[in-house]
Order: sequence, then C-alpha cells, then structure tokens
Amino acid sequence: MREILSSIFGFALTLMLYSPASPAQAIACSPDEAAALLSPTDPAFSDAMELGRTLSDHGFTIRCVLTSKLGSLFKNLEGAALYRTDRGDFDALFLPTPQTFAELQIGERQGKKAFVYTFTGKSRSWAFNRLESVQREYFLKHESQLLILDDDQLRTKLIEALNLPRDN
Repeated sequence: MREILSSIFGFALTLMLYSPASPAQAIACSPDEAAALLSPTDPAFSDAMELGRTLSDHGFTIRCVLTSKLGSLFKNLEGAALYRTDRGDFDALFLPTPQTFAELQIGERQGKKAFVYTFTGKSRSWAFNRLESVQREYFLKHESQLLILDDDQLRTKLIEALNLPRDN
C-alpha cells in the first residue's frame, strides 16, 4: 500500500512540477533533467518530499527534485536530492531517522584554486573525507538532513524557512 501511495504522490508531484500555476513558475526542469527526477522508489523520496512541502509552505517554489550526485559523500545515507527552486539550487543529504548530523564537524580551508572541506564526527565521509569546490559552500544541519549550497542569500532563506539557528 505504501508503494502505491508513493507512486501516486510521485506522479502528482511530477504533474505539479510540469503544470506551472503562473508565468513566474513557468521555468521547470529541462527535458534532460526530467530523466534524473527523484524516483518514488528512492529510499529518501518521502523525506525529500516532506522537505519540499515544508519549503513550499514557506514561500519556495520547488521546480523539481532530482537525484543528487552527493549521495555517496557519507556512509549510511538514506539518500540525497538536488532541489531546483525559484530561490536557487541546493543538495540535501538524508540520514535514516533517528540518526542526525548534529555531531558532524565541518572544516573549511581556502586553497589556491578551491575551498577544501573536511568532515569529522559520527557521520564520516567516504574515501577521501573531503569535498573541494571552486565556490564557498554552506552546510546547514537540520536534524537528519544536511543541506549543501553555495549561495549566501539562499542560505539565509533556508535558515528562516527551517527555523534554524543563525550560526548554522
């Protein structure tokens, strides 16, 4: 029964994403991205949709939710999603509840060509224990979710929408 409900919800979400309610929402995922939409069979699907509903309730327009390339960054992840919104894009990593990212510590170092991030704590990353980016990344811990983004204005909006501490 749960699989049927997830499939119905996934179909309804797809319809909502491709049926814009106004010209301001007319830009949706591209046809190329449609192949990467997060599937209702993905273990993180229900968590990803719940986060999307929370953000929608706070004024975000979710254009699409895709499979994230950061899904293998940490061991024991339930999954990961890439959100395309009217306020910018971000990745969300999901741990199975009741696990959280609370004890995860993130170090930042600016190298010559990139920012280098290292991770310590319970949620250990795989292989190299690092992430490199040419842009500064922001990490927001929200219970069993870790949001990763590179836009400071979007960071502020997410902090407000998710009622996170300002020092997050």
